[in-house]
Amino acid sequence: MARLDRLGPPAKEIAQIGAAIGREFSYRLLTAVTQQNETNLQAALGRLVEAGLVFQRGGLPHATFLFKHALVLDAAYGTLLRGRRQFLHSRIADVLLSATGEEPADAPEIIAHHLQNAGRLAEAIVYWHNAGEQAVHRAANREAIEHLRRTLSLLEAQPETAERWRVELAVLSQLSPALISVHGRSAPEAGEAIERAVEVGRRLESSADLAPSIANLWFFTMARGRIDRADEISADLFNMARKLNDPEILLQAHHTAWSGRWIRGLFAEASNHINEGVALYNEEHHAHHRYVYLGHDPSVCGLGIGAIVQWALGYPVRSMQLEGEAVALGRRLRHAPSLTHALWFTCDAQAERADAASVMDTAAQLLRLSEEHGFFHHRANASVFLGWALACSGEVAEGIARLEEGIGALVKMGAQVNLTRSLCLMAEAHLSTRHYAKGLDQVAKALQIASETGEEWYVSRLYRVRAELLMHANSADDEAVEMNLRNALSVARQQGGKGLELRAGISLARRWLDSERHDDALNLLAPIYGWFTEGFDTADLKEAKALLDELACVPS
Repeated sequence: MARLDRLGPPAKEIAQIGAAIGREFSYRLLTAVTQQNETNLQAALGRLVEAGLVFQRGGLPHATFLFKHALVLDAAYGTLLRGRRQFLHSRIADVLLSATGEEPADAPEIIAHHLQNAGRLAEAIVYWHNAGEQAVHRAANREAIEHLRRTLSLLEAQPETAERWRVELAVLSQLSPALISVHGRSAPEAGEAIERAVEVGRRLESSADLAPSIANLWFFTMARGRIDRADEISADLFNMARKLNDPEILLQAHHTAWSGRWIRGLFAEASNHINEGVALYNEEHHAHHRYVYLGHDPSVCGLGIGAIVQWALGYPVRSMQLEGEAVALGRRLRHAPSLTHALWFTCDAQAERADAASVMDTAAQLLRLSEEHGFFHHRANASVFLGWALACSGEVAEGIARLEEGIGALVKMGAQVNLTRSLCLMAEAHLSTRHYAKGLDQVAKALQIASETGEEWYVSRLYRVRAELLMHANSADDEAVEMNLRNALSVARQQGGKGLELRAGISLARRWLDSERHDDALNLLAPIYGWFTEGFDTADLKEAKALLDELACVPS
């Protein structure tokens, strides 16, 4: 303060105006704001530079100036009276607004900051919202959350009118997916924003405005394991789409339905919803969907889940094709949350066909992308997949550590859906280490979750893994082993999962071969294998063919 005072009023005033602009300010902006004679302005700036209070970069008129320390900035700014401070911020905002003209501002958050400090709150709301929207489109979700929350804080002081609710709903519709990306789809922070959006949306007349919030509520509810309630919300979206004859909402209704049917193990129904939903999709026309609906692109999701579903249904070649299409689309869109979804589902499909080497590579990509963008939910999934792949490759200790880390993070986030898969992969890792009791404990937890939530898609594999664990346990119970293999086969058949049925059939046929029930084994496996029309070079079908050849050579 004393150093500023000694420089005299002209230099002190320029320091105050510079402080109102920010830690760094350009000569051109300062000139426009002060409207002073350039000779006097340059003299004042020279005194500030000579005194060591600000640094100059570049030559005039292209120079920028930087306060040496934040304390100097605070001292200069702190001497401004409230009225003068508001006037300067308003003046700075006007200069910046005149510079942008009709074009969107490159850094709307700077204009928003000055408008807010000028007391021009209605305008500040618009620019904070623009800043949040721009950040969402760059997948800079932490930045987006900060800007959108500022918008909401200013909206709270506005009168409760329909216009205010429309703006608030638009902000919440973008905030919710950003929160999902950063904190996870089951995080309380995301749930609070989503539920508020639904509350606000119900106050408006247009049902279409409410659709993104309803879809996001489905996402949060599903992640929390409330699958029955999620199905009801999905049905609400279908009703809304049909009532309004709105194909955009119908696309998202199918989006929720294919995910829900997959989780329930209703693979054929999931496939039908994927086909109908993706048929409605247009990459350019529906680009905005990934910013307000569930935080990712619907077609990327459909292709990715389609890869899992097609493997389960018995079409491994089609499954691998869809994997590639999902990842290619995710990369082409240049939207990190969508790409992480593609990689996540690709890991799931690769793990389904027990391709540990491919999972290792895909999970490493998923981990890098998740860490780069701070996607904690996807990071947890990446740890689970990477841990399983490491355990399958012989690096069991590191693999189990990774699995524990990933599962722990998912539980901490309140995630319920897909825990059955994660616990199953952990059980398989314990099978590798001969810790059979630990593996059986993981299977029991997973089956309990499946029973409570209705998450059925991994149940057949869980029964098969439990049979393998029991087979190796010291107190092996032959009857329990066979019962679990029969359960695995029965569930696969109920779900129409030919890929799952083949896996269970191989295990049960091998069991019967060892028990010298050759005809039973052959009669079980031959029709299952004979159903397939593709993928004969994949591991499961090659194993089935080898076992059938072995059975054919055994005398009756």
